Amino acid sequence: MTPDPDVRPLRALLLDDDKYALEFLKTVLAERYPDLEIDTRLEPDPSGDYDLFFLDDDFDGIRLAGKLARRIRTRRPEAVVLAFSASLDEGTLKELLGAGCNGVCDKKVPSDMPAMLEALDRCLIELNRSRMRASSTSGFLLNTFRDLFREWNRRLGSQE
Repeated sequence: MTPDPDVRPLRALLLDDDKYALEFLKTVLAERYPDLEIDTRLEPDPSGDYDLFFLDDDFDGIRLAGKLARRIRTRRPEAVVLAFSASLDEGTLKELLGAGCNGVCDKKVPSDMPAMLEALDRCLIELNRSRMRASSTSGFLLNTFRDLFREWNRRLGSQE
């Protein structure tokens, strides 16, 4: 797909209080999506004009991704919001999805990151297309991450 010179590149914001995890995620995303403009912050500040938000769930022992996702949804309802949690339980999952996260990745499950990136591949293609034709992507986003939601629900159901 040829980029439209009148459409700015997609912008992503990564929030994590762990600088090594932040750099790892930035490296993975920059390698996979070379045209993606990526900013990082060690503090839980989601302000700015971004298309994608990657949120760590835990900042200094306090779970903030749900609160951050709600703030983002208020300002940027069309943004893609993905949360990463090292302690993904049923309550956390429900809070994150209820707060408007498009997807949640369990840091302890090695298969979650590749599955998230595959869904993100499809999502970014559609985001670029929709930006070029200025239409809504909400239905596509729901379908893109639906399989991940099913897997998380299955995983949580098997923990009971």
